[in-house]
Amino acid sequence: MKRPDLDTLACVNRECQRFRLTGEGHLTVRKVYGHDRIRLLRCRACREEFSERRGTALFNTKIAEENAEAVIDHVDEGCGVRATARLSTVAKDTVARLLRMAGRHAERLHDQRVRDVTPRALEFDEQWSFVKKKAEAVSGRGARRGGGHVGPYGDRGR
Repeated sequence: MKRPDLDTLACVNRECQRFRLTGEGHLTVRKVYGHDRIRLLRCRACREEFSERRGTALFNTKIAEENAEAVIDHVDEGCGVRATARLSTVAKDTVARLLRMAGRHAERLHDQRVRDVTPRALEFDEQWSFVKKKAEAVSGRGARRGGGHVGPYGDRGR
């Protein structure tokens, strides 16, 4: 995977004079490690060292970026955790952990970027879900045969 240019990265130390400042050439690569050749960076101003993955959804993970991307893509396409684990050849716990981390990261990014939005109208789609019960489960209980449409309030109307 192509590494981001050093000019697009910034120091992550809050006490540093160069905190969150990009394009100033104050970061150097101290070493490269792991299968993905992740760079360990050092700020020239404060001497803080940090991984280029710091502040990303993959920070503190050992999974290859290609595998992590495949996991997120499979879930995005509608695969469940077990199917994603099988297709990506990773453990179910790894899939669940990546989803939690990616979700937290997406939420933080959303909270940072989306501000002062006041919608004029709200539209809800697909409020109806089809519920089908097995014949054995509904027999003898006075329930309706087959299945039915259950709306957001539990009614059967359409």
